[in-house]
Amino acid sequence: MRATFEALAGRRVSVALMTSIGVTVHDSSYNRASQSHDWKRRAERLVRASGSDDTIVRPGRFDESAAAHPEPLFLQGDTRRTGSPEDDSVARSQIARVLIESVTAAAASRKTLELVAERGPRQPDLDPVFAALQADAEGALDAALDPNTLPLDREPAAFPAEIAEVARRGQSASAN
Repeated sequence: MRATFEALAGRRVSVALMTSIGVTVHDSSYNRASQSHDWKRRAERLVRASGSDDTIVRPGRFDESAAAHPEPLFLQGDTRRTGSPEDDSVARSQIARVLIESVTAAAASRKTLELVAERGPRQPDLDPVFAALQADAEGALDAALDPNTLPLDREPAAFPAEIAEVARRGQSASAN
């Protein structure tokens, strides 16, 4: 993400970032072995620090059978965990739709959401669904309602400097 913002050279853009449900869970055996959630959380923090019009989407398990459940369910707080394929699934086409529509939906700006699908009608317009979400606080590095499971002082030593540099670039873009 840092390299992406460097390449943008201070230009303001809308960002749609996909990470994953469970990104705030740092003590799982999966994360201890891979550090995957820690890296995804760092990417989210860099996007928020950039000051961009961002939407961060944390999908559940990718499962094309979830297309039979066309109603998107937007959650916040990273409390839901994927279980069986029947629970917390979402089709790739649904993820793509949410990511694409989030770039142009004003109601999606500065929002972080967990995405799963449920039984119900296909939502023809995602704007009201985005609008119902709580926005991430301006200047905050973490999402609205997320647990504080990875304080900044527990990040690698170089990471706070990366955040500061991305934030500086974002502030200079806002001034232009």
